[in-house]
Amino acid sequence: MSFTGTLYGHNNARLLTHTKQRLPLGTRLITPNGNVYRYCKAGAVALIAGQLMQESVVASGHGSDLAVASAAAIEATTVTITNSTTAITADMYKEGSLYVNDVDGEGQICTIKSHPAESTGSGSCVITLEAEDALVVALTVSSQVGLRKHPYDSVIINPTTPTGIPVGVACRAIAASYYGWLQTWGLAAVLCNGTLLLGKTVVPGASTAGSVDVTPLNSSDTDGQAPVVGRVSRVAVSTDYALIFLTIAP
Repeated sequence: MSFTGTLYGHNNARLLTHTKQRLPLGTRLITPNGNVYRYCKAGAVALIAGQLMQESVVASGHGSDLAVASAAAIEATTVTITNSTTAITADMYKEGSLYVNDVDGEGQICTIKSHPAESTGSGSCVITLEAEDALVVALTVSSQVGLRKHPYDSVIINPTTPTGIPVGVACRAIAASYYGWLQTWGLAAVLCNGTLLLGKTVVPGASTAGSVDVTPLNSSDTDGQAPVVGRVSRVAVSTDYALIFLTIAP
């Protein structure tokens, strides 16, 4: 069973890192000061303390419209898909999601338990779902699905051009492919870009990776719809670290 729970621990618990996974991804840690952290796995590049992180980039061809190779009944816990473009490594999407984006069964989402590798980029792959997250609507060979890693799997430093949603701020350096904690709620020291304003909301930085900018942006956020990361508690000059009350996830 895949279960994401809540832990309560001392402030130093947020600084622990592991070479091997010890908790379900996304497990929540609450410290005595009310700050909230989420258990994550770093991507192929080390994470930097005080910088904003983003979920992993969607693999080409896996985001949507993958063909269902054979029908799957209600309560089925396996779905066979036909891969497209990018090879699938074993358990690449473990703890992630299979969602039906079109035709029969559209609108449902299921948690992935495991799957084998599909190394050709064009063969079939059997996706096994968690038992408690079996299909609630049958799929046919006309159904189309997408695969997505868990939001806290293989996270990356938030790029200046977003390729996913922000998921938290690293409270210490986390080596590539290691496991550790990202802060999602409460006061945090965060890299700032430009001139922040006390009390104003901040969004992912448009010109410095891993930073935050004041809202609204003047260039890349022309419609004012960039995701809000938090609110400025203490300002700092550009390239320094400001005190931000994070509101990414409670």
